[in-house]
Amino acid sequence: MKLKNKLVLLSTSLFALPTLAQGLYAGASIGYGNQQSIVNDASTGTGYLMAGYRFNDNIGAEYRFGGVDSHDSYINDLRSYSSLYVRGSYEIDPGFEVYGLAGFTNAKGGDVFSNGSRNISSPSFGLGARYEIADDLGLNAEYVSVISKHEYSLSAVYFGIDYRF
Repeated sequence: MKLKNKLVLLSTSLFALPTLAQGLYAGASIGYGNQQSIVNDASTGTGYLMAGYRFNDNIGAEYRFGGVDSHDSYINDLRSYSSLYVRGSYEIDPGFEVYGLAGFTNAKGGDVFSNGSRNISSPSFGLGARYEIADDLGLNAEYVSVISKHEYSLSAVYFGIDYRF
């Protein structure tokens, strides 16, 4: 009897997977922004990879893993950052939407990062727009305040591409 229950559960799960996958998306972006610290300021190249899930047409959740150009980042010794966002979007025209991001970022750095600390965490937010260039393939432009602390901040303009599964 237990085997029969497991088979029923497995088969129902397999039929549900395509429905769950419809909200998944992934993408990548590159950008240019400003790093500011107590010691110095610098403009730098930056970028990230992202994966997200749209719960409906207007609300989603998104994870990003990014970094900055290490050549430009020596003053702050930023290595990488991870962000988790809630994404609210509104479709203005078919294929064109605007969105807002609100979440949290954790950045990792070396010994000189953030007054000797190796990690810094901060609320994070942004605004952007997405234009669909083909079925499920879109171009993005956005401004994001990745980290905003007194001792260190990173904000940037990004341009990217994403695909909705």
